[in-house]
Amino acid sequence: MLKHLIYLCVSIFPLSLAGRECVWVLGKVECQSDPTKNLNVEVRVWDRDGPGPLQMIDPDDLMGVTFSNDDGRFQLDGCGDDFDWIPGIKNVPEPYIEIRHYCNSEKGDIFQLPEFSTFVPNTYDIGTIVLDKETRGTKTTQKTDPTQ
Repeated sequence: MLKHLIYLCVSIFPLSLAGRECVWVLGKVECQSDPTKNLNVEVRVWDRDGPGPLQMIDPDDLMGVTFSNDDGRFQLDGCGDDFDWIPGIKNVPEPYIEIRHYCNSEKGDIFQLPEFSTFVPNTYDIGTIVLDKETRGTKTTQKTDPTQ
């Protein structure tokens, strides 16, 4: 019985040392060259974790995902946990937004907006993102399988 109690305490202790925060995100995406591509743009919010080569050990965590409606509007919520490595110093998540769309090419584009630090009960409103000419984030083109 004592072994079980010790195991339970040791199992729960690390969970109590995690900084948990949630986000609410609002925004609109707009493809001016083809408004039909405003629908179903994928919007994700991630928690940035290990930098550089540490990404292999500690990859970013998905906090939430949603899709835009036919006029490009979306709302998204999600939560993330970061382990408090130094007791007494809270390690809060570092959220950032990733947008996946097909406005500019059939292969698709992905770009990231910079990290933000607006947590619930406040809402992070990104405004309107014009997908045809967005330059606020880091843009990448989706990789395709050459065998397809």
